[in-house]
Amino acid sequence: MPCQLICPNLRCRKILSVPDEVRGKLVKCQHCQTMFRVPDTKPAPVGAGAPAAAAAPKK
Repeated sequence: MPCQLICPNLRCRKILSVPDEVRGKLVKCQHCQTMFRVPDTKPAPVGAGAPAAAAAPKK
């Protein structure tokens, strides 16, 4: 399943769809021609890294 990411060029910022086979490799934005490396791991879900003890109120 292709992953979607945003072009890192601040003037472009187009949403790109790249295949899983290019994870960890350099690709070129088809709109602005900026070269960048596709992250090789999937991003972690938001809030998954916070320990449960940190969220509990302290007495």
